[in-house]
Amino acid sequence: MKINQSTIQEKIIAGRTEEAIEMLLKLGKHFDKELHGVAIMLASRLANLKNDENIGVIAKKEAILYKNRLNFSLTQTLGEINEAWEINEMEEATEENSTQKTILFLAANPHTKGRLRLDVEAREIAEGLRRSKNRDSFKFVQKWAVRVPDLSRALMDENPNIIHFSGHGSPYGRIILEDELGNGKEVPPKAIGNLFSLFKDKVECVVLNACYSESQAQEISKHIPFVIGMNTAIPDKAALAFSSTFYDALGSGRDIDFAFKLGQISIEMYNLKGTNIPILIKR
Repeated sequence: MKINQSTIQEKIIAGRTEEAIEMLLKLGKHFDKELHGVAIMLASRLANLKNDENIGVIAKKEAILYKNRLNFSLTQTLGEINEAWEINEMEEATEENSTQKTILFLAANPHTKGRLRLDVEAREIAEGLRRSKNRDSFKFVQKWAVRVPDLSRALMDENPNIIHFSGHGSPYGRIILEDELGNGKEVPPKAIGNLFSLFKDKVECVVLNACYSESQAQEISKHIPFVIGMNTAIPDKAALAFSSTFYDALGSGRDIDFAFKLGQISIEMYNLKGTNIPILIKR
């Protein structure tokens, strides 16, 4: 399939907003950095809207209104791009699969827990990778309001090299996903470890940007070479500083050890508490 101004407009008219934004991301990445940044912002807005609708923060009628506004912004953006810009989706996918590493960003923010600004974290990571000199070496995929079945599906669908979970963790060392109603669902560390053991041939690194995730990280490290967890509760600003700097370093071509150390230093540089909370476990 060709990706151009016309085919994206067709997706918008058909009400397939998410697909339209994904196509815009690819077009922007290929031709224009500013367009790619706008597409990232639109993707983040849509993800937040879907999450708020799923957990009942906004009513269905209000969600439709917000989506119409999003489509209007998308159409305006589309009207500003060059009509001659076009890529072949199949050729693009083949080229990306042969050269890129996939970073899978998994977010869960149950309404039964305190609200986290996970959209800010995702945007900072995406923007850092977009600006990096090795931006073409990474594909950044976002999955929101992740439930237990979504986890295994995302691993099979995306076949990632790096997995980043952002959300809540319990004092008992369990990450918290969502159920069908948006409530929190704790997942036993051993179960997550067993899941990742099935994907150890591809996954290089797992980042658990969630409080009290050290024991979870220990289980995963039995199968994955590099795992990052948090040994206690971590302040939101420290968690954001660490993750954004970590991926900035990877985007610049640094290895995981260097990126981890730089992430720790970034917390210190911002004069925030929590410098020693992130831990790196190597198999």
